Amino acid sequence: MTRPLIGITTWRRLIDTDLGTGRPAHTLGAEYAAPVEAAGGAVVLLPPTGGVDEVLDRLDGLVLSGGEDVHPSRYGGAPQDGKTYDSARDGYEIALALGARDRGLPVLAICRGLQVSTVAFGGSLIVDIPATEHHHPVRGADEQLSARHPVVFAEDSRLAALYGTTERIVNTIHHQSVDRSAPGLRPVAWAPDGIVEAVETDGDWPFWAVQWHPEKRIDPDEAAEERPLFAAFVEAARERAAESSAAKKGTR
Repeated sequence: MTRPLIGITTWRRLIDTDLGTGRPAHTLGAEYAAPVEAAGGAVVLLPPTGGVDEVLDRLDGLVLSGGEDVHPSRYGGAPQDGKTYDSARDGYEIALALGARDRGLPVLAICRGLQVSTVAFGGSLIVDIPATEHHHPVRGADEQLSARHPVVFAEDSRLAALYGTTERIVNTIHHQSVDRSAPGLRPVAWAPDGIVEAVETDGDWPFWAVQWHPEKRIDPDEAAEERPLFAAFVEAARERAAESSAAKKGTR
């Protein structure tokens, strides 16, 4: 069977190359594609270059990846001093989220992806989480990658069923979170300090949104714990691909 085609959004950054310093590039950590491919998906990267409908009509699933903050003006907030924003990426990914919802396209939204979805569907964000025991101010890379805290899931959530538990330990590489939930989304996981760590849809749309970074939990034991999330997402995309293929054959 043909593998489902999964689009993953990218982050525009300036990087040093053989052609000079500070070269603009569409980037994505390799750890995003690896678990999707391992679960049976075929990956294509999505730079914010337009053509949202044409892109979505070809995809079987969408990953909204992590990255920089959504500009606070999109939900009535004020930008932070010293922060950089990418309005083109914001607009592109908000359009992707809305288009995916309209189509019922399977979506896995990670960290910024959860925030993009919240803003796209009419919710708002905490611009900067107050420092707590479980959410520290932005730290150096090693400390950020090693930081962990517990989360508790709503017992009736799909994520609790998927992971087979209502309590887990996750990483934390974010300084923003859901403030006002968007219509159609409900919080289903929380850190001990009350920060929302995951949301789900009220309906049957295959949509998973988590505030942690499952793709960055690459230690073998941690990666195994996150495998059910990627497996469920890719399976939903596979089912959509099969339905689309059957529909096309039926119109011939």
